[in-house]
Amino acid sequence: MENILIISQIIFYSVFSLAIIVLGFLMAVVAYHLVNIVKELEVISKELHDASGEAKEKIKDIIERLSSLPLLSFLLNKTKTKEGNQKGRKKTNKKQ
Repeated sequence: MENILIISQIIFYSVFSLAIIVLGFLMAVVAYHLVNIVKELEVISKELHDASGEAKEKIKDIIERLSSLPLLSFLLNKTKTKEGNQKGRKKTNKKQ
């Protein structure tokens, strides 16, 4: 009877140790794949940054071309005159 308990204890500890080893191996595999995913995300981020820079330049070129048209130049003109900013706001000097 004692032999069976000893054998079952040895089997239990062996299986438990094997399960810990397998979990460690699986965690290493997961960590490896996470590192690869992070590297790919870094490459994608750099490509998106480059593409956004190119897109900004193209948009600026398009706006410059459109602003050269007389009809659309007043819509795309970024500078406003002081009078345009103060339009509708009249200052009155009331002495009390």
